[in-house]
Amino acid sequence: MVDSQQGKGYRILSMFDRLMDGQGINKKQEALTHQVGEKTIQRDIDEIRTYLEKAKLDYHLQYVRTEKVYKLINTKNNRLSKEQVLVIVKILIASKALVKSDIGEIVNQLLSRVAVDQLDQLLLNEKNLYEDIHQNKSLLPLIWGISTAIQKRKVITIDYLQEGEAIPTAKILKPLAVIFSTHYFYLIGDNQDTPTVYRMDRIQHFREMAINFEAPSVHPLQVEDANDLTHIRILYKGRSPQIVYSRFPTAHLVSQNDHEYVFEAEVLAYGMKEWLLSQGADMEVLEPIELREEIIETLQAMQQNYRYI
Repeated sequence: MVDSQQGKGYRILSMFDRLMDGQGINKKQEALTHQVGEKTIQRDIDEIRTYLEKAKLDYHLQYVRTEKVYKLINTKNNRLSKEQVLVIVKILIASKALVKSDIGEIVNQLLSRVAVDQLDQLLLNEKNLYEDIHQNKSLLPLIWGISTAIQKRKVITIDYLQEGEAIPTAKILKPLAVIFSTHYFYLIGDNQDTPTVYRMDRIQHFREMAINFEAPSVHPLQVEDANDLTHIRILYKGRSPQIVYSRFPTAHLVSQNDHEYVFEAEVLAYGMKEWLLSQGADMEVLEPIELREEIIETLQAMQQNYRYI
């Protein structure tokens, strides 16, 4: 029986790949599959064990007598437990943040790490009933690409489709952060020194430019504020409702009556109140009530400054 180097290489890689995937290796079965002797398989196993030791990986190869297989044991015990996987998967499913195909693949990968059939049964109903809200558009490549641009401090161009528009608008941004809040992933981009929120499922195309930007030593968008999105409801009474979309790209029109437009949007608190006040009588904040009260107090204080002399 001739054991060629090519056959040996394939055999060892095949076993190593399955071991890393959490599967067990039965020596007798491997010998039958590859048509070699059990001593040959034992030498392969010894070579894998030697490699693990020399590479200083956090695994060692152990024979499990009850199952009559060799398995990789994590020496640092840093694999996720079945309880941890269950909680992570439930959070992912409840988020509705990704298309169904992406969620299915991620869930299957997580479940394969613990190899507990009971977990799959526990999540079966939720997996089957999962409905995404992104119209079959995978966000994974976009999230990765923009996150990489943020890490490299590269200016980006996005084609952004605003609510109610049929043609996307090109925008040049300094990407600051990718965050998640209430079913959606958002890009926070510096647009002419104004941090603005963009819903990532509305980004039609993205391109990284060969232009670097420097992060200010003290930026208005601090790390602790990155997830602090505020849901606002405003009434616009002016002539050009497009001005609302220009300042709040995530805004959507809730209702319209004559020349009055009610909008809702997820926005950053930074600079928001100042901009709303700058619109004068054309803008009224309906929600949140705390912001409405802040603006009322500001207007009352301003009124004291403009008493008749």
